[in-house]
Amino acid sequence: MHTWYAALTLAGLLALSGCSRDAAEPAPLPVGAVGDCYAKASKAVDCAAPHLAETVFVAQETPPRTPAAIAPCQTSQARYLGQDFNTRLDVHLWVASDESWYRCDVVLPKSTHTDSGLETVTGSLRGALRNGVPVELQACLGEQHDQAIDQPYTSCDTPHKSRRLIVAPAVGTVAEPFPADIADRATRACNASAAAERELVGSPRVQAFFPDSAAAWDTGDRSADCWVVADSGLLPAVTPANVDSREEPTGPATNK
Repeated sequence: MHTWYAALTLAGLLALSGCSRDAAEPAPLPVGAVGDCYAKASKAVDCAAPHLAETVFVAQETPPRTPAAIAPCQTSQARYLGQDFNTRLDVHLWVASDESWYRCDVVLPKSTHTDSGLETVTGSLRGALRNGVPVELQACLGEQHDQAIDQPYTSCDTPHKSRRLIVAPAVGTVAEPFPADIADRATRACNASAAAERELVGSPRVQAFFPDSAAAWDTGDRSADCWVVADSGLLPAVTPANVDSREEPTGPATNK
């Protein structure tokens, strides 16, 4: 998951969602529920219909205005999706207009920083990662990955330039303080994870991203975000994993 993208954009999400209202505006909406799907921010729809977000966590309180607010979202999304993998999926925080409750929604961005909007999904994502990561939820780019800019995702089922590894290797323990050697830890962890990917050919360049401050560390994230980039040519297409039957046998469909 884009765990720190979510944390870093928290303030903006609160600013957009927690707006004040006057007497002419309608009363706050009823408290949502885990498993609700939304085509718009405020009205739940059937998950079998096209939608943009699916709720994985609800709390009847005002969230703290710090990155720590995203922590229960991360824990809940892993439980809801089935496992905790790095994918194209991201988590967004939505706060009721009177700030009496908030929810965490899983979304499918069209680009790395979400500037290009969200994919429309048909079908529930509940349990979608229980048996691995479907190809359509993996993160691939047609160009060299650049963390500083927003880049559109491309399909992983054809050769591509950059790929995000689905495994997020650990770079520390929950109890330890922010480590001074975090960059070295993340680099070693990502290199090891990339080497374990049997489908990677040649000598692709490995990029490692990590919680690079004490504040980011305090959110509870202890993993690295790893990308591999082909120095020349392209990385091979991702081969679909063998997926056992689950609640949604065909998985969610995305409409680009």
